[in-house]
Amino acid sequence: MVSLPTHKETDGIKEFIVDKDEKATIIFKCEGVLKDILYYLAKSSNTYGNTITSVITEMITTTLKDKHSYTFDKTLDALQSRSVIRSGEAIPYHIKSAMENAIKFSNPAAFADELAAGKITAAEVKEKVDTANATIMSLMEQGYNPNDFHPNKKSFGYKWSEGSWIWEVSRKSDEEEVVSINGREVTRLKAAEGDTHYLQYIDNGITIICPNIFMNALYMSYPERDEYFNRELRKVDLQHQQYKNDGKEYDLLIDECCPEENVSEAKKIISASGNEVIGAHMVKLERKGARQYRYMCIDVWNKSSNTYQQLVFMNDRGANKEATTKPFYQVFTKVEQKSRKKTNKKKDVEIAFTDEHI
Repeated sequence: MVSLPTHKETDGIKEFIVDKDEKATIIFKCEGVLKDILYYLAKSSNTYGNTITSVITEMITTTLKDKHSYTFDKTLDALQSRSVIRSGEAIPYHIKSAMENAIKFSNPAAFADELAAGKITAAEVKEKVDTANATIMSLMEQGYNPNDFHPNKKSFGYKWSEGSWIWEVSRKSDEEEVVSINGREVTRLKAAEGDTHYLQYIDNGITIICPNIFMNALYMSYPERDEYFNRELRKVDLQHQQYKNDGKEYDLLIDECCPEENVSEAKKIISASGNEVIGAHMVKLERKGARQYRYMCIDVWNKSSNTYQQLVFMNDRGANKEATTKPFYQVFTKVEQKSRKKTNKKKDVEIAFTDEHI
């Protein structure tokens, strides 16, 4: 006989006890169109979260509550992803401003001079302090840590580089993992199992300067970005550019930054059957006398052959950018490891030494 898990019932509503240490896996097959819809919801602006797991979990828990009056005593892990700051995300400017002001005014000492001068009452000070603390708590519930807003904190550029650039360029699965970066737990998508194409970056001397340039910078307005990204974007005269997350951004980036004679080829590669763009980064090339130059890199994965191509390009960005840019276009692929040549040379004369004297 099947029975419900441990729960308590109040006014007809069953509240189930969640054991965070107890995990289960459900695998089900479905039509491809359904998976595509769930993936679209996960990657679009929504209240579900950015994984298929979180979308399904949200839909299931909503149905359980509305149709069966089933609830849970804790927020399920998959739903917490909606409010967790992801590795690879900059903090929006309006959030920075709200948190910094709230931290400042959460301390009554901020109003000491006004209070002494009679410009404000003690009751008004208390009200402002309470409002500031309420703002801090609200932002913390959304996943923002007040410690990340310290005026002397490292820039986001350092933050990501202390993480894993290999993770940044890897394909992502629908599952999540919790990792520790600089002593802080960060929830992020797991890298796809078996994806080792980061070796192409190493073998071809491609170094990531700004990972996932759209998500971390180009989808945002100038003031919303971390200064690290704006500083690097100035080197290619893109600091004031902003793109929409509508599927056309890669073509537009090629139009903007690729040499004119290579635009057609680049667009054919990213749109070819079986190809999928899995990332766009700002990079440099580890070549003598060329490390100061910045390029755009579009990473393309072919699902059928499980192969990867990195389109690295930059066009003439004007006379004032000659120190950091120059026209360039190259498609990088896997570097095959050179096999060692085996030698089977026969010795013409063999001499044996003994301890005996002749």
